[in-house]
Amino acid sequence: MKLSITKINSFLDCPRKYWYMYDLKMGTPKSEGFFFGSAIHEGLENFYNGKNPMEGVRQALFSKKKSIKEEAKEGVDPYKLYKEARRIFDIYKKKAPKYKPLLVEYRFEVELIHPKTQKQLPATLVGKIDLITDKAEVIDHKTASGSSSSFFEDKNTFQASGYVYAYWKIFGKMPAGFIFNTIIKGNSKHEPRIEQNFVNIGLEHLCVFFNKCEDVLGKITREETRDYPNTSHCRFCSFKDICPKKI
Repeated sequence: MKLSITKINSFLDCPRKYWYMYDLKMGTPKSEGFFFGSAIHEGLENFYNGKNPMEGVRQALFSKKKSIKEEAKEGVDPYKLYKEARRIFDIYKKKAPKYKPLLVEYRFEVELIHPKTQKQLPATLVGKIDLITDKAEVIDHKTASGSSSSFFEDKNTFQASGYVYAYWKIFGKMPAGFIFNTIIKGNSKHEPRIEQNFVNIGLEHLCVFFNKCEDVLGKITREETRDYPNTSHCRFCSFKDICPKKI
């Protein structure tokens, strides 16, 4: 089996959500926030490859989509988002952290082996690292409407641990650091800005990451998905309109 951080997080949000997404392979259109975030990611990929970021944004917002999962929800205005993205990249070109890219949008697949006991899971970890710098820093781009809060701290630490684990397996050493490169959208009163959030990840974090992967893999293998809803996540779930288990 191939696991990803998104796949694991979906299960941790709610096993029934995982069932909809990965067992039934159901998709839903993206919210405005996720649709915009994907467009900014495309722009950043172009930026760090020495290309025009707005061309990446344009492709993301206006190109024909291959599936409903790539489309935006009804009512999302791509022209408004394009203007917001241009505002962001006008600022980003001037004020972005001076990362020198070594690898951009680097896809990986690594074995899941416990860092201390060497126990191996019958699964691999797959994913894509947004940016690896020439200083051996692992960078993950995020788009947000405001500064980060402690609400997502556990999920962010898990995500950072996963990418650091992948780097460790690929290069045989820990990265120099992990950084969330967060782009704050701004509004009519405040211009967009960039925040760097450094996350300290050590070997113990990688062990915790492995243990969580093992736990989730075991539950998926035992088919503890459809009939194991976590109703605390219902109001955030993209399947809440069709799920009979919602509260």
